[in-house]
Amino acid sequence: MIKIITDDGADISKARLEEYEIETFPIPINDGENEYIMRQTIESQEFYDGMRAGTDYKTSQVTEAYINHRFEELAAEGAEALYFTLSSGLSGTYDNACKAKAKVLEKYPDAKIEVIDSMGASLGQGAAILRAGLMKKAGASFEEIVADLKRQVANQMYFFTVGDLQYLYRNGRLSKTSAVIGGVLNIMPFLWIDQEDGKLKSIDKVRSKKAYFKKLKTYMNKYSKDGVFNPDQKITIAHGQWPEMMEEAVNFLLDMGVKRENIIEEEILCVIGAHTGPEVFALYYSKDPGSYEMYEYLK
Repeated sequence: MIKIITDDGADISKARLEEYEIETFPIPINDGENEYIMRQTIESQEFYDGMRAGTDYKTSQVTEAYINHRFEELAAEGAEALYFTLSSGLSGTYDNACKAKAKVLEKYPDAKIEVIDSMGASLGQGAAILRAGLMKKAGASFEEIVADLKRQVANQMYFFTVGDLQYLYRNGRLSKTSAVIGGVLNIMPFLWIDQEDGKLKSIDKVRSKKAYFKKLKTYMNKYSKDGVFNPDQKITIAHGQWPEMMEEAVNFLLDMGVKRENIIEEEILCVIGAHTGPEVFALYYSKDPGSYEMYEYLK
């Protein structure tokens, strides 16, 4: 039996998790007094309403003890366990999973456990693991699924921006001075997840949505095979609660030559939203979709 696992950083809806038989490890969310688990004790609307009202949410990690317990259960059952984690550059969860795996293998040396660092987050991480679920349903072997996920990690690109800098400041990803000045000047940071270390970084800045999409086109070409973005692929765009940005993104992608039916719109949920605020936008695509169809699972 193959058991495919990810965590709440992947922003996958409950319906898709059930459809593709994906287990998720919970990433706790804390408001200073109470702890919440996404989909279980807090939903995204309540969460974002709380943020707008001034609630300062923090996230933690999936603990080593939690992962160790689940890995041990699966090892005892003889299952092949695959855990695709939130980027090690954003969370300590990957390290916790590696430590848990090592401990379980001491007790069950023949257990088959694979821990893969997604080097990403949100629907980029989610798209990859859902493809793994599709492969499992199609009868792929554990080794084939692992190899495919690693290929996806090497090809997936992540670009983000936010409409309000205060949340990045609260979470230590922006200085107070930069947040204040950026707010006054209406600056939108151009963010991405660096594939070298899996960290969220600001690589540019703009002062309007129009300028953002112009810059995005430049970067999408730069970070594609042979320096030319391939529009013949499915692309996921996602937001917390920023519908006008999503509307402009759809028009942008249509102008880039992407077919409307290949533009997938999704929601950024609580774990990622805790660091970005409600006005967060993200775009995920493959640098080399010709080697395989990363979003084949999407209907």
